[in-house]
Amino acid sequence: ARSRVAVAALFRMPKRTTLTFTSEDAPKQQEDDTLFVYYCKYSGKHAFTIDKDIERLPKRRTDGSYIVQLDKYNVKLYTSDGGTKLIKRKDGNIERQCRLNVGKLPVAYKSEAGGNLLYVLDNAVSTYVTSDGQLGRVLVPPCITRTENGITQIRVDLEDRAHRPALVRISADSVRAHVTINVASEGSREEILGLFSKTLNVRLAQLQLARPQKPSSGRRRLVLVDGMSPQEVFDKLRVAVKAETEKRTRRDD
Repeated sequence: ARSRVAVAALFRMPKRTTLTFTSEDAPKQQEDDTLFVYYCKYSGKHAFTIDKDIERLPKRRTDGSYIVQLDKYNVKLYTSDGGTKLIKRKDGNIERQCRLNVGKLPVAYKSEAGGNLLYVLDNAVSTYVTSDGQLGRVLVPPCITRTENGITQIRVDLEDRAHRPALVRISADSVRAHVTINVASEGSREEILGLFSKTLNVRLAQLQLARPQKPSSGRRRLVLVDGMSPQEVFDKLRVAVKAETEKRTRRDD
């Protein structure tokens, strides 16, 4: 009984959380208290945290979704009700899905609202690992790291020809930035560094811009920050992204 009380305390949700599923008889944290933080792959928003790498879980043959047993693993969801959808499979059978969304994007579903199996859609989330053991804490994503030289490195994805420069989202993979000119032009460097200088409140001399050694895209850059820790950089970027999101929301209204 004492262990159940401890687990209940661990999984007490902040107000922003809309849904949560935990094990009724939750075992002790597995894999040396390793937690896996998953983000919506498309919006970059926090989707859920779990004490298991879903890549090691079985997958459905029908759609490749990962099968999560909620009575076996501890899961904390940051999702909203995505409604019920009826899906017609290749064999002609109709399947009912109670979807769980991050924003308007589905990331998982259940066959029944109160069901014990959670299906995480294939290729819907990305992750990074932490050994903190704290599910409620917002952790520094792996796109913001400290190099061997002690400089903080930010992986940045650029979207050019925007109306104005802005930081629009943070995911496990990268920080998304909007710039007004072609990313391949010489002037883009000045604009990118100016944006991060203003956001982080640092001098331009503290910043460097580089390309990844193995670029997966011509729009990927590395911003190097001298004199700030990854946590300090992340905190500043979060404030900027939140302000940009609120500004866009007011404009849409």
